Amino acid sequence: MGGIRLGVLFEVILPIFLVAGAGYLLGRLSRLDATLLTRVVLYLLGPALIFRSLYTSTVAGEDVLRIAGFVVILQVALLAISRGLGRALKWEDDTRAAGSLVMTFANCGTYGLAVLLFAYGEAGFTLGVVYMLTSSLLQATLGVGIGAWHKGMRIGVWLGQAARVPWLYAFLLALFVRAIGWDLPSGVYRGIDLLASAAIPVQLIVLGIQLARVPLRGVAREAVWLTGVKLVAPPLLAWGLTALLGAEGLLRSVLIVEASMPSAINALILATHFNRRPQLAATVVFLTTAISLGSLTVILSILN
Repeated sequence: MGGIRLGVLFEVILPIFLVAGAGYLLGRLSRLDATLLTRVVLYLLGPALIFRSLYTSTVAGEDVLRIAGFVVILQVALLAISRGLGRALKWEDDTRAAGSLVMTFANCGTYGLAVLLFAYGEAGFTLGVVYMLTSSLLQATLGVGIGAWHKGMRIGVWLGQAARVPWLYAFLLALFVRAIGWDLPSGVYRGIDLLASAAIPVQLIVLGIQLARVPLRGVAREAVWLTGVKLVAPPLLAWGLTALLGAEGLLRSVLIVEASMPSAINALILATHFNRRPQLAATVVFLTTAISLGSLTVILSILN
């Protein structure tokens, strides 16, 4: 257990906090607006990361179906929980939207893949890529819908806003390229690879800049509710779902670990883009990430 704790701390948590911390300092020392960086991630870096991950992935078909089914069921269940929580606590629309984003989507890419690589090697990492891709597809559809929707909005307006986010197009393009068996020219792939490699550090910098502007007193109560439910509900649901879907061994461990990740940075990206309480989203992402050092240590120790 001690080995897992030190490994997660020094190989996963520390790099994440160093980069996010640099963004935090930048946000505190300057008046830099994170909106521009958010748009860079949304329209360039994020789509490149999605495309590269799917283009280079190789996983058995049966495992792909199990992982996809697990992610869809889990995230729809978490969305329902978040909406119920918002209604019970009588939150206004923007708070409910931000809460649904941070509750539904987990940091299964930036954070989750690094944990899987450390804990389970390349085999676990590869399964995690499929999980991340499925979640990315849901973020590009369900997540954009959550961020864009307002009461009284016409369906056509909502669909028009959702269509402006290119994540789904990157996903579909990668599927098409794989289906026709086209090998990208090395120069084209290197360009995409450069953009994709920049996605994670820039996302972390955006997180840090947002945290530098968080008035904690104003969002503390809502953030505590969302953080508590986010850290408890997904692992419990994951244990039941893996049994329901017949997932065993390494696949079972990967699904539970990925489900237990803190709130996704992409949830913050969407909350910022659609102006749905981005400071609340940033706080929950920060709190769940910080506390996950302890919660993931426990989960990994049980699974191992």
